[in-house]
Amino acid sequence: MFIALQVRDVDASTHFYRDVLGVPLLVDEDEDALDDRWIGGEHQEHSWREGAYLHFAVFAATADRQPSEHTQLGFAVDDLRSVHRRAVAAGVNVLHGPRDEPWGMTARYGDPDGNVIGLTQLSAPKDERFAPR
Repeated sequence: MFIALQVRDVDASTHFYRDVLGVPLLVDEDEDALDDRWIGGEHQEHSWREGAYLHFAVFAATADRQPSEHTQLGFAVDDLRSVHRRAVAAGVNVLHGPRDEPWGMTARYGDPDGNVIGLTQLSAPKDERFAPR
């Protein structure tokens, strides 16, 4: 799976995703891709390779690629309360703080471009509808 967000400010988004949420974003050093209209240009990225493969990247918006808005993403975290404290200390827009849901403790935040980012500390499902199949 691949998720690419076009962002107004790569540094601000990198701070949000890497320093606040803990996504280990790194600068892409692939010089061959810099001029590629789909994957090129200034960006930070990370790939999760254990289990299902997921590649996540934030790209600088351009005239052809406007900032992503109104996107909703969710990430699993090990310690939601710790991430929440970092988010509050960083002045992040908290849409709702940690609360228990049938699938685990969940909170939602607004990223620098207005996207909704949900974080969940997974727990054993309390409702059969959310149990793995």
